[in-house]
Amino acid sequence: MSIEICIINPHATTKSNEKLKNCAIKIVDTNSNIFISQENLENDYFSHHLETTNVSSLVKQIEDNNSSDAFIIASYEDIGVETIRKVTSKPVIGIGEASFYTANIIANKFSVITNVSQSHEALKNNLIKYDMDHKCVSLKSIEVPILDMETMSKSNLKKLENEIERTISEDEPEAIIITSAGILKLSKDLGEKFNFPFIEGITAATALIENLTKLELNIKKFIPKPARNFGIPI
Repeated sequence: MSIEICIINPHATTKSNEKLKNCAIKIVDTNSNIFISQENLENDYFSHHLETTNVSSLVKQIEDNNSSDAFIIASYEDIGVETIRKVTSKPVIGIGEASFYTANIIANKFSVITNVSQSHEALKNNLIKYDMDHKCVSLKSIEVPILDMETMSKSNLKKLENEIERTISEDEPEAIIITSAGILKLSKDLGEKFNFPFIEGITAATALIENLTKLELNIKKFIPKPARNFGIPI
């Protein structure tokens, strides 16, 4: 079964698009395809504000896409996912949601380590919404700029490793989610170093959405309410 999965990157750069696509390609079946738009690229500076206020642009990308069979929203805060699900009958998942669901399947409890604490409020709200707040035993940040995770200087890598050691020791999770999309190699390296499962969002979302698409479920599409007719016709 040939499936096209579209990755929607809320703050797209050439470099980040390439990383996300390469991660997804490592997971999908050989006859499936990964599509990611190269339009409206930003410069190489991540803006949390632009990502969280760009919902209308994400919806437009979905509405203009007639070829893809499923959609991944590359935002750990799952920006726009609920809105997008109202305009398409195709499966849609955010990488935060996918990471939490994957952790919930393989672990009794898990921890989340973010780049910056700016995202914590949204993540906490989503954990409550997905009924997984009781499974998440800690939510911490290393306060490292998101794009710096791609190059990962030795000092920042050490900072991350120290936080991982502290998290495993103090909180005793059974899995850890690091909220930086596209860090598959880093996740695998950390997994080998600590002998511990680290969940990367793009690969988790790709695995879930591809198999969900294969089920060929008839997903109900949002139907607007009919216009109300006020008054008495004369």
